[in-house]
Amino acid sequence: MQGARFKDGCPEGRSGINQPYKNKKHLGRAVKQDWSKPRRRLAPVIVVSFVVALAFVGLCYAFSGFVADDAFIVGRYAMNAAQGLGLVYNPGERVSALTSPLHALIETALAALGLDPVGAYRVLAPVMVLAGWAAVVRLLVCDGKGIRDVILFTIVGLASPFLILWTVGGLETPLLAMLATLFAVTVVRAGQRGAASEPALLALAVLGGLMFITRYDSLLVTGPVLVVFLVREARRAATWLAVALALAIAGGWLIFAQVYYGDIFPTSFYVKFAIGTRPRIDSLSSLLNFLLLSGLVLLVFRLRPGPLSARPALARALLRAGFVSGVLFLLYAARSAGEHMMFGYRMFLPYLMPLALLVVLGLPEVTRRLTAIAALWQAGLIATVLFVGINLAPLTRLPGLDRAYAEYEFVTPRTYGIFMDMLTEDAKRINDHWDASGTGGQPRIYLRTGGTGYWIPDFYVYETLVSYRKNCGLNERSMIEASHYVQGLGFSASAEKVEAVARERADIGAGAEWLFPTTIDWMGPMETGYFFGSRPETFDLGDDVQGNCD
Repeated sequence: MQGARFKDGCPEGRSGINQPYKNKKHLGRAVKQDWSKPRRRLAPVIVVSFVVALAFVGLCYAFSGFVADDAFIVGRYAMNAAQGLGLVYNPGERVSALTSPLHALIETALAALGLDPVGAYRVLAPVMVLAGWAAVVRLLVCDGKGIRDVILFTIVGLASPFLILWTVGGLETPLLAMLATLFAVTVVRAGQRGAASEPALLALAVLGGLMFITRYDSLLVTGPVLVVFLVREARRAATWLAVALALAIAGGWLIFAQVYYGDIFPTSFYVKFAIGTRPRIDSLSSLLNFLLLSGLVLLVFRLRPGPLSARPALARALLRAGFVSGVLFLLYAARSAGEHMMFGYRMFLPYLMPLALLVVLGLPEVTRRLTAIAALWQAGLIATVLFVGINLAPLTRLPGLDRAYAEYEFVTPRTYGIFMDMLTEDAKRINDHWDASGTGGQPRIYLRTGGTGYWIPDFYVYETLVSYRKNCGLNERSMIEASHYVQGLGFSASAEKVEAVARERADIGAGAEWLFPTTIDWMGPMETGYFFGSRPETFDLGDDVQGNCD
């Protein structure tokens, strides 16, 4: 397809809107029109696209109270980098808690422009997701699919309340969702044509590299597919240019991370995944609940992909590679989905639109009934997530899975928004309290949540993900004893321990009152607040992840 011409947005010579359809029953099921006329065929797609974009942005606004506190960890890295202090959380300490380097670099650019990096990124996030969605719609239209196919893909791939939640959640999910969807679209096009053009090879390399520095585990998905192109196109110069591009993007960050931070892995790899504090059943439960709630189970048994022999050789190889990718990812997810990737099925969501695309392409027919069922399913889930909780896990009521823990199952986006507003207000009060205290030196604070540190940039912060050191692990007692302010969260698993250690300090005392106490409805009333001590101990974590913690 090198040098291909485009007409009505599609390469000429393709089946689809550039050619008359012989089988209107299959290709024009939903709308009785002359689908051979491009303008008539594009008109309903344009209308649907406009409506979908408005609806998606509206739903994002409805969910916008939610923003993960870890997003503010990335934001603090970005603000420090934009101010010339380095891509660090605490100035002077080269320790990486960045699970998504590309996300951090984008927010650094936003901060350098004078914008609030977290807020600006959250505004861009729906645009990213819609860009991936639009690429799939274009592919479906050019492939001769009817309007029902577009609608069903939209319902399953875009209307998931969990995808909407994490689109506004402030982390890397919308970025990876866009990149993964563009990657899938490029792969599908190459498979349909039976060959990859030079631009396609370069695009796959760039997208694969960017996906890797967005989330390392994306290599499990892209790796087998990229190997197929490398093997089949090894004699082409463009292939090796693509390899060089992918290695430059992925390897460039790994080299930087090793030189700058002394480790290619972020601290969360050690704190969450490597140490492994959660039972394996939590990850398996997360995987099974997502497969149910995603709506894909409504469609998978209706797939009729046809015989492999009827497909081009490249398409057959890509399908096999896709199967390998799926197995690798599922095995990894069964170990890490409940351990490393938080709640709300964040691990799986970047791949929801690519999966929905493959399912729609594999359906022999999209009926009104199937579309209506999928729409009702998603509408019910959206309402449930909005008003019941952000981490629905109905399968945990089954024998065996009832041992699994579903974090924040009954915390709504609105409740989470109240929590973040509370942390913002706490930060203002802490700043004012410190100014009024007359205590000298740099203020230090021990946090149980990543958000507060974003609004107190002049404080030195002890927090799990940024204070881990290999040679001493997580010495929570020493961090609590070394802080002027100690944050207590009633819903934290270690709340009682934190409070007990703080009250043992002579400058706080057993009868100390909370500063800024707040009761928040967090699956029941939970008290939060801070202790203040004017004479904390000295505790030096060291300037990198190899620190000895003196």
